[in-house]
Amino acid sequence: MPVLLRAVFLLYAVSIAPNVWAELCDNGTGECRNLTATDCPTVFYNLAAIGPGALKYCDEFIVCCPLPLDRQIQNQNSNKDESSRRFEKECRRFNEMRSSCHTTPFIVGGTKAAGREFPFMALLGQRQRESTNIDWDCGGSLIHPKFILTAAHCLETNEKKEERLDPNFDSPKYVVRLGELDYNNETDDAQSQDFRVVNYVVHPAYDEEDNGSRKNDIALVELDRAAVFNEYVAPVCLPPASGNEHLQLTATGWGAIKEGGRSSSHLLKVNLERFSVEQCSQRLDHHIDIRTQLCAGSRSSNADTCYGDSGGPVFVQHSSYACLKQVIGITSYGLVCGEQGLPSVYTKVHLYTDWIESIVWGE
Repeated sequence: MPVLLRAVFLLYAVSIAPNVWAELCDNGTGECRNLTATDCPTVFYNLAAIGPGALKYCDEFIVCCPLPLDRQIQNQNSNKDESSRRFEKECRRFNEMRSSCHTTPFIVGGTKAAGREFPFMALLGQRQRESTNIDWDCGGSLIHPKFILTAAHCLETNEKKEERLDPNFDSPKYVVRLGELDYNNETDDAQSQDFRVVNYVVHPAYDEEDNGSRKNDIALVELDRAAVFNEYVAPVCLPPASGNEHLQLTATGWGAIKEGGRSSSHLLKVNLERFSVEQCSQRLDHHIDIRTQLCAGSRSSNADTCYGDSGGPVFVQHSSYACLKQVIGITSYGLVCGEQGLPSVYTKVHLYTDWIESIVWGE
C-alpha cells in the first residue's frame, strides 16, 4: 500500500479509537502509539523519508514510535531492574533445577504431546459425588510449587463462589493433577501428583458479558501442599513483557477435539497463528481489549483450542532457557471450535504479573 494511502487509512482508523495502546516496543526504545501528528509526530511528519518497509508496527494500525533519548535510557535501566523481580529470579532458579528436559519439536487439529514434554500442565476437576471418578473440566499452568495459573471462569460459578467464601474452605471435591499425560491410561509415560484445592483467587475485575466475552479472565489456585519437581512436574515462567512480537504460539490441553465433541484423555498440543485485533474483532463481531487480550487460531486449518482447554496456557519457548517455556496467555473463550479463520481469545499474562506476585510470593 502506498505510504500516503496507508497514512490516510491509519488516520481513519485511529480517529475512531484514539490512544488504544501505550506499551514499550523495540527493546524499550519506542512506545506503541497511533500514527497521528499528536501521538507520534516523529514518524507522522517523516513518512516519505522513512518508507513503508522501515516502519515498525505494534499492531495493524499502531506503530512503534521512537522515544526521546532520556526516556530510552530510563527504560533500559527499568528493563535491568525487571530481571531482579521475584518471578524472574524464580524462573532462573527453575532453570538451575532442571538438569535435562524433553525437547521434541513442536485441542482441535492438534497432535498428541509426549511424556514429560509439558511438565507445567495442570488438570483441574471435581470429584463426582459418592464416586472416585473425577470430571476434568479445565486446564492450568504450574507457576510455583503451590500455585496454578488458570482462567477465572473455570472457578467463579455461583456454587463455587459460595463455597470459597466459607472460612473453612478446604474441600476434597476440587482436584488438581500434575504430571499427567493420558488420564485413562495407567501405563503411559507419566507420573501424576494429585492435590486438594485449599483456596483460589479470581481477579477482582473479572467479568463475563452478555455476548459471551470475558474480561480479566485470570485466576490463581492454591494447592494443599507443594508439588515435587521432577522430569514430569516442573513450572512454566511468567513473561517479563507483552510477547506481542510472537506471531506463532503453542497451546496445550485436554479439551474437546471438535465442536460438540468429547474431551481428549491424552494431552494435545497445537500451533496457533496470532490474529490482529482488527481481524479478531471483525470475526468475533465484538471488540476485544487490546491491552489484556490476544487472538490466535489458524487461517489455513482447523487448529484451535476448545471446551475443556479453558485455563490452559498459550506459550513460547523461553529465549534464555532451553528447558523452560514462557506463558503468554490463558485460554479464555471462542465462538465455535475448529473453524478455519475464526480465532479464539486468550487473556494476556504480562499485565497481571504484579497481581500474581502479590499473591504467590507475597510481594
